[in-house]
Amino acid sequence: MIVNELRGADKYLLTKNGEDYKLEALKSDTPFYQHIGILKHLRAVAQSGGIYTYHFNLLRNVLEKTATFHGFNKFSDCIKVEGDDADKSIHARRINILSHGNYSIFEPQEMVEENKEHFKTVLENFIKEYGFNLELFPDSTTTEKPL
Repeated sequence: MIVNELRGADKYLLTKNGEDYKLEALKSDTPFYQHIGILKHLRAVAQSGGIYTYHFNLLRNVLEKTATFHGFNKFSDCIKVEGDDADKSIHARRINILSHGNYSIFEPQEMVEENKEHFKTVLENFIKEYGFNLELFPDSTTTEKPL
């Protein structure tokens, strides 16, 4: 990895907010900071309602990496539900279908309301279950647009 070759150099995370791009200085030397950046982006789009097909790919990516880190066999082991909610398999199935479907990355499609609600539920339960510092995820009033 190039980051290992630049040991003393400042490190940045490229982020997009609407039409604007910015570089955020990384405060620590952790490889997991990119996951925080992805989760911040996903939470912002969930709050704005602008959830597109590729956001399910990003969510699945974070779930897979978390499952690997915690020693789970499947990404769906990281999908947490409230109480005895039977929707865990439905959430996993939607993420599977929407992250492996025949959706072009060059023509992102906004999701229908039902899929948006599943996305929001999985994301918020994930953030809550794994104890992320909520100060990292300020409420967003910006509208994220497709990358």
